[in-house]
Amino acid sequence: MTSRTRKLLVYLDQNFISEMAKPTHDRVRPDFRELYSILHEGFWNEQLVVLRSRFHDVETSLAGLLKDPIRRRRSTLGHVDTASEWDIRDSQIVASLHKFVGHSDGTPVICHDDAFEDDPDERVGHFDIDVDMDWTHADAKEQRQRHAAELDRVRQRIREHSISYEQQFRIEMDAARQEALRPHCVRNCAVGVTDEQYRQFVASTAFAEVPIIWLEVALMTRLMTAHATRTIKQGDVTDIDAMSTYLPYCDIYGADRFMAGVANSLGVPDRYGCRLFDSGKDGVANLIDHLRKALASVAPVNVPELSIFVTAADSIKQNSFEFFRKIGSQAKRAENSLGAWVEVFGFDDGKMPRYELRQARGVAAPFFGLQEVVVIECSASEDADTLVEAARKECRSTHFVLIDAYQDLPDDFMMTALMTPKNGKYGVLGYRIYSRDR
Repeated sequence: MTSRTRKLLVYLDQNFISEMAKPTHDRVRPDFRELYSILHEGFWNEQLVVLRSRFHDVETSLAGLLKDPIRRRRSTLGHVDTASEWDIRDSQIVASLHKFVGHSDGTPVICHDDAFEDDPDERVGHFDIDVDMDWTHADAKEQRQRHAAELDRVRQRIREHSISYEQQFRIEMDAARQEALRPHCVRNCAVGVTDEQYRQFVASTAFAEVPIIWLEVALMTRLMTAHATRTIKQGDVTDIDAMSTYLPYCDIYGADRFMAGVANSLGVPDRYGCRLFDSGKDGVANLIDHLRKALASVAPVNVPELSIFVTAADSIKQNSFEFFRKIGSQAKRAENSLGAWVEVFGFDDGKMPRYELRQARGVAAPFFGLQEVVVIECSASEDADTLVEAARKECRSTHFVLIDAYQDLPDDFMMTALMTPKNGKYGVLGYRIYSRDR
């Protein structure tokens, strides 16, 4: 996965996520509702992922009443966590260092293998585990305040002495070089090279062009010199750190209007081949337009081999939990053994049973238990033809099985169902198999 992923990679600043997470009665901007709808559809259709980072976790921990809505929104846009900024920094410096001394194995400096905890091109799971780690960010607010105050003192000195961008850039880059020469940095990065080679690298243009180094220095310098009368805000450092770390790996990056302006003034999007959009009304409109065009040309990366639609028939209601457990376990077995993704849907007429988990008393479970099932709401009066058309609308595979009555499924049911269309047959155990495209 060293090259660009097949799915579009989208990173959104926290202000995008927060705006999309606001309750509808809280005067959410209509353009953000539309943006969420497009992003969610692209995510569900295996065309894009919205990345999650530690910066999002920190900002979410400070979001008050919006914390839970933000987490719920994030879980419907992407299940891919990024590597930490420290790991990405090390990987970029090591790759640049080895290239500088002639030890490179061909791994690019911007290597996608180093940037993600999860493979973005993996199929989307229905469940997302988002652990509440707010306690790990207990002092985040105080740290942000201290850092912003320190930088604001630097900004004031720049203003007082009329220091230019070029002058401050050299000062900031020298500080980055001194940091890179500290013992712990040398131990992390100088494996397989001599101390002298490492020192030469740190003093070279190659070091200054390491993406995360150049971006941090350039963005911070532009912020403090071009906007010398503006007080440094707490979020500025987080915005710069996030953009410096993740923008080079993304196809699309969303930032607030101010930081997008800072980045555009430096030519950042063109430098790293990423489309940058701001959170103003025009910026969001442009992002929506770009996403529509981009998604029209991106094929789904993963497509189900077969879809199973289970109706809300009375016989199924009477055995729902166990029936879905058997279907779900066979679907998982098919994926693990054959790599065949079987997507399972369940019609719900509002009268499907609910259960209490035996392992966790008091914890309610839906009619499909703990299986991966997409629920389709329906009315009790809908006939078979209406259900078939609803299934066609939702189906992402070439064929689907409509299960309209309960029976004790044999262990090879799923394998047989997967092979039946390939053998030119359109039925399995009395259940009809339909072509999605008729």
